[in-house]
Amino acid sequence: MSLDSHFFIVAQSHQLKLGQPLQVRLGERHLALFRDQTGAPMAVEDRCAHRNAPLSAGRVEDGCLRCPYHGWSYDGAGKCRSIPALETPPQVQIPSFTCRESQGFIWCCPGRPAHEPHHFPHLGDKGWSTFVMESHFAATEEACLENFLDCPHTVFVHGGWFRSRSAQRPVQARISRDASSAWVDFEEDAAASPSVISRLLFPKDKLQHRDRFLLPAISRVDYRFSASRHYIISSQCSSHGKDGTRVWTVMTSRHPLGPFLRLFYEPLSRLVIRQDLDILKLQANNIARFGGPRFTDCDADLLGPHIRALRQAAREGRKLESIADEKRELRF
Repeated sequence: MSLDSHFFIVAQSHQLKLGQPLQVRLGERHLALFRDQTGAPMAVEDRCAHRNAPLSAGRVEDGCLRCPYHGWSYDGAGKCRSIPALETPPQVQIPSFTCRESQGFIWCCPGRPAHEPHHFPHLGDKGWSTFVMESHFAATEEACLENFLDCPHTVFVHGGWFRSRSAQRPVQARISRDASSAWVDFEEDAAASPSVISRLLFPKDKLQHRDRFLLPAISRVDYRFSASRHYIISSQCSSHGKDGTRVWTVMTSRHPLGPFLRLFYEPLSRLVIRQDLDILKLQANNIARFGGPRFTDCDADLLGPHIRALRQAAREGRKLESIADEKRELRF
């Protein structure tokens, strides 16, 4: 199954208002979103078949999207329903895309759906707190995904917040992979790290830390200490073609402080995202300066090679062999 058979986030639900079309992008595709008469989200190519005016600049009437230039009107399937200058419109169709609304997001599938949208764990569950961050990275989907799941860079890019060079220590990592995901389980002692985050958020309980990539473009990081203290950071990446990648990050936590934790957790998360935005922009600019990537992988690159391999296999309709508990030792 290709990457196009998956759903990608294109907007948050609150951004798509009834009666108001919304211009969005998915890879190289430019889409116009709107809600039909039932409130369900619809997506069509953002180009009228007549003179190619942007439909997202039009308006929604009777559950259809009307072009601002000559008033041609299209339903959610892309079929032209009316042309004001003609009593009977010709058989005209523009491309349409399957939409879903789930967990506060609008998802679009660029091809024929083979899966339902990703379900963010514990979003909206009782006893859990959640906030969402939307960011635009000047980098590819794969660069973003590797960054979100890469521990060694935290020592340098986020020095002192997560980990410290002065306190680097051996960490055992176990890598596993199946047909649609790859993950790493770490054996480490969070209490041994003198970082700001570990002091404020991490208790002395045993840490269960897992980083996971899921097709097509989702990262998930879990820090679990007990049933009452669990942090989940999930990010869904949607390509904006040459303009980079749009990322929706869902921060979900279960903590004794409940929603009060957000007063500290959200500004800290935005600072960390800002640091990643900056380093990925530097990387992307330098890759462009030298005419393309020339990467060298090593044993410290735990998930990056698997992210690239799984996505390439999906593009080619192949399945990769599974891997179970491949052990590596790192220092960070």
